[in-house]
Amino acid sequence: MPRVTVVPADRLVIVDGLALTFNFNAPERMHALQWDGKQGHIEWLGSGDEPPHNEPLAADSYAGQVAPYVELWKEEKARLEQAAAEAEAARLAEYNSEEARFERLRSERDQRLAATDYLQMPDYPLSDDQRTILQVYRQALRDLPSQEGAPWDGGAEDTPWPEIPNWVKA
Repeated sequence: MPRVTVVPADRLVIVDGLALTFNFNAPERMHALQWDGKQGHIEWLGSGDEPPHNEPLAADSYAGQVAPYVELWKEEKARLEQAAAEAEAARLAEYNSEEARFERLRSERDQRLAATDYLQMPDYPLSDDQRTILQVYRQALRDLPSQEGAPWDGGAEDTPWPEIPNWVKA
């Protein structure tokens, strides 16, 4: 049997150290329920002439007194896991959408173009052949999003990047 703590005022149920807060019903005046896996107690708030007191829980009390809170906790945990899975699926769908992949492809392409901008300065020492090779490389980068198969994986490993000239220090 699990270790269980229930604190209705805090909307808190802890099962084996994992705390969840959610709305649930509990008896009026119940301050807390503690279960160590074998036995436990319910802490009751006082009212009127009745002082606060603890009600012991023996092993045979588990099914009626503790297990219902464990079941509520399991349902809430499953609900939260389902919501997280749905959110992750939506995030991945957005990340892998064609629009997002094109955005990442263009961003990476723009960074690669910017890395060679300094070579376009009129006083940068390039031979005519180097300048032509650089222009071909930069044009290939600009043309990449319009190639068949674009946006591939959004500019990652599967993108057929043009090869940067080996003399470029980007």
